Amino acid sequence: MGQGGVLGRLARTVAARRGADPESSHTARLFSRGPEKCAEKFGEEAIEAIIEAVKGDRAKLTAEAADVLYHLLVMLAARDVSLDDVLAELARREGTSGIAEKAARPQIRRADWATEGALCTEIRHRVFVEEQRVPKALEIDGEDPSCRHWLVFLGGAPVATARVRLADGRAKIQRVAVAAEARGTGIGAALMQAILAELAADPAVSEAWLESQTHALAFYERLGFVAEGPEFLDAGLPHRRMRRALR
Repeated sequence: MGQGGVLGRLARTVAARRGADPESSHTARLFSRGPEKCAEKFGEEAIEAIIEAVKGDRAKLTAEAADVLYHLLVMLAARDVSLDDVLAELARREGTSGIAEKAARPQIRRADWATEGALCTEIRHRVFVEEQRVPKALEIDGEDPSCRHWLVFLGGAPVATARVRLADGRAKIQRVAVAAEARGTGIGAALMQAILAELAADPAVSEAWLESQTHALAFYERLGFVAEGPEFLDAGLPHRRMRRALR
């Protein structure tokens, strides 16, 4: 199924407004405010639609639903997700029960280091020590008990992890590791988005930063991070520092 009909035409119009003059286009004005604001505006419109659904006003719900669809397309385009991407995902789910489909999704949550630290360590060992030949003494640095940790489960098995160190209103995202069998599935981006969403909701944290291996720079740039400073070596691997404001 391609981008046909009214919704497809609207999606193409929205995409064409990226980079346009914000003074001449409401859509371009939304894009100029950044992906986070596009997402916030979508949330506001969704809430208005919910209110009209509860009230039972058919005409107003229809109008609000149209606003929701428009702002959904803007939010998706702001993160380089096309309507075709969404339609392809819906097609993939056809014939699959909702229960089975949900079970197949990655489950992302905060991890308790005291009880689940071994799971985080095992993933990191496979990725950093075994694959990238990082010395184990550098990978295990003694800082884990004071960090926040995340785990991603797929089919009940742990497949990705990351940790965050907080200091002076800044969050350093570290040890982002995705097991080989889960790469290319979008799990890494989903994990980062979950972390950034939680950090953005914390009024005490204003900025996220990290030290990215150079091969992953484009991945983090798509998440809103900006590289700065010269390239440097860490554990023998080339890195660059990257930052992203949270509000």
